[in-house]
Amino acid sequence: MKPNLMKNIKAIYITISLLFLSLMVMGQQVNTMYFMNSVPQSARLNPGKQSENKWAIAIPVSNMSLHSYTGISLSDVTYRSNDSTFLDIDGLLGQLDNDNNELTALSTQLFGLYYQKHKFGFNFRVNYTTIQHMTYTKGLLNTVLRGPASPEVFGQQQKLESVVDAVAFADVSLGGNYRINDKLVIGTSVKVLFGTHNVEAKINGNIYQEDEANLGLVVNGNVDVSSNGLGDIVDEEGNLDLQSDDLTKSFTSFDNIGFAFDFGATYQFSDKLTFEASAINLGAIYWKEENQNNYEAPLQDVSFDGMDPVSLINGETDNVFPSLTDTISFNDLERTKPDNTVLPASFNLAATYEFWDRATAGALFSQTFYKGEYYPSVTVSVDKQFGKWFGLGVSYTGNKYKGFNLGGMISVGFPGFQLYVLSDNIITAAMDYSKVNGGNLRFGINLPFGKVKNDDVPASLQKRIDNN
Repeated sequence: MKPNLMKNIKAIYITISLLFLSLMVMGQQVNTMYFMNSVPQSARLNPGKQSENKWAIAIPVSNMSLHSYTGISLSDVTYRSNDSTFLDIDGLLGQLDNDNNELTALSTQLFGLYYQKHKFGFNFRVNYTTIQHMTYTKGLLNTVLRGPASPEVFGQQQKLESVVDAVAFADVSLGGNYRINDKLVIGTSVKVLFGTHNVEAKINGNIYQEDEANLGLVVNGNVDVSSNGLGDIVDEEGNLDLQSDDLTKSFTSFDNIGFAFDFGATYQFSDKLTFEASAINLGAIYWKEENQNNYEAPLQDVSFDGMDPVSLINGETDNVFPSLTDTISFNDLERTKPDNTVLPASFNLAATYEFWDRATAGALFSQTFYKGEYYPSVTVSVDKQFGKWFGLGVSYTGNKYKGFNLGGMISVGFPGFQLYVLSDNIITAAMDYSKVNGGNLRFGINLPFGKVKNDDVPASLQKRIDNN
């Protein structure tokens, strides 16, 4: 093969492989976070929640969140033999549908400031988030993993269809909550979004292994790539070439603006029972057309008429593959108006019951929608706050891909310091990580201080509370 073909194939293969692996190990919110009222970041899942501390500061870049959902676990795709681990191709392909999708996200809170009084509160947050989404056909992995000459592929046309898109953005959020009366609190957040990078790669075509002795290949279709915030990523020879200067420049350009809103409410039905609801990430990023770059690489320009079996049998290996053409390269296309990026929107319904002093049981039904896909989940949680500086809890979560996940939460600290760690399936992973088919983790450090008091309640409201 010529160098430019090898370079492009390598770039495409590495990119898709890394994205696929990242999707396998890290998509949605951490549901267990919803019930951790002692952590101010729980307001991200319901802005109607009121913080337990008067002030709280999130240590910059210390609050991280990783999420993922996938239908495949390590035990599905590997097997043990003679004290060694091997890839189980049949097991992997057996877990796949004809069309598959994955979603993953990584988010960090660059800064957070929270203030709360009994009547109202506000918060200011700056976050940076990356979201990757992938759809792919079973035929794509069937060809890649089995090889084009395998019995399952040989003589059968395989669909080579996949879409990998990634978006990265910063958001500046200003939120607040307001106590309507002694039972109802409502809240909202307004987010200004700054899109930094966006890339979408599509493979659309077919590959056919001819049922002949020379194993010829017939390939057709295209590889289409569109990007925003990455500069011109194709050089003069048609090779993919990412420039670090263009990557870093997008962090400070603030060219691609968007907006999003969060809404939430809590209703204190009784002294023990509370109902909650929220809708978060209702918005989109609007990418500028002048920053958009589009490329196309025709797959039908790559062909392999086959090997010469007679030469191979005779030991003549210098010219066994004489008919491999090498013309794959990316061509610039005209600029087109980029699609807006609609954020993954989540809708939550929850109820909590305080069955003991500072001990709460909760149930949450959550739904996330993204790229036409639906990600439902149900979480049941029990947690206990031991004093003001130590909290512990366990949770059960059933989601789209697995019906049984055990998670946990813990917060520790001392006056003016709080460390928290939580996950929807960390206990399941600890018991047998090989059966985990997705997961999430959130952790962070806050500096909380001050206590929310009721002395700011208006006299008329205090009178109604006393009468009740």
